[in-house]
Amino acid sequence: MDKKRLIGQKIRQERERRGLTREQFCGMETELTVRQLMRIEQGKSLPTLVKLEYIAATLGLQVTDILGENNIQIPESYFEKKYLLFKSSSYGDAERISEKNQLIAEIYQAYFDLLPEEELLTLDLIERLLDWQVEPRGDMADLLFADYLSQVLIKDVYSLNDLLLIKYYALQCQGNVKPPHNLKVCLDKVLKQAIQGHEFYNVGLLGALSTIAGAYLASQDYDWMLIAVDRMDDIIQQTLQQVYRPVTLVFRAKYYVYHLKDKTKAKQIYDMATLLAQDIGDQVFLTNLAQEIAKDLATD
Repeated sequence: MDKKRLIGQKIRQERERRGLTREQFCGMETELTVRQLMRIEQGKSLPTLVKLEYIAATLGLQVTDILGENNIQIPESYFEKKYLLFKSSSYGDAERISEKNQLIAEIYQAYFDLLPEEELLTLDLIERLLDWQVEPRGDMADLLFADYLSQVLIKDVYSLNDLLLIKYYALQCQGNVKPPHNLKVCLDKVLKQAIQGHEFYNVGLLGALSTIAGAYLASQDYDWMLIAVDRMDDIIQQTLQQVYRPVTLVFRAKYYVYHLKDKTKAKQIYDMATLLAQDIGDQVFLTNLAQEIAKDLATD
């Protein structure tokens, strides 16, 4: 029997021995949902250490009582490959998207049985975000994702996966004439998230804010867009992630073009974005930027 099934079986036996239903065990579902517990007990997913500590405490056990001889440590080589997924943005470039999808396939091949559900969810979300750039369609009605989104809407402190899920949700909102109320809930909560020492997290924070800003740009809610962009600039300044600075300048230029009807000021901002992008040297972004400038500053 594999590691996931052994751990899941142990958790289910201990829960049932105490006469607890899954609903009773999960309580308000802020730490663990019934569906997540079911997947863990069925051996379909490996719990993270945080969830494992919650499960053990609820059962009145030590984590080691549940694990036995099963080690759930993740190899360092996995995190090296994961870093490559976050290292640079694809900006819709087919070659970059293909390279990242290939890397995800390699990770699944080498590490699938070793990864807890949260890491598998990270990979799944990244894959869905990449696929969306190729063909914009998705299904937040998916039970697992609906389950996670319901948790995100009531949480106060977000994980990297929460931010990726919000990014995926906000992408789907970009096709709406009027963004749903839940997008505003997400924005309010993301604005309150503190910067962390972990680079992945800060990149995820910027990505969530950028995608939310894109949704509000698409719906012409320019003031809400600017609120997200202002927070992005704060994060960029504090984390020195200057590679994202041209992105915020693009949003600000569009604010002047479409909201304030001031193309002269917009051109000044676009010129600054172009200079910064040239220093960074990302040719894909420069190509996309030139297209946006041509569209936004075209003579009426």
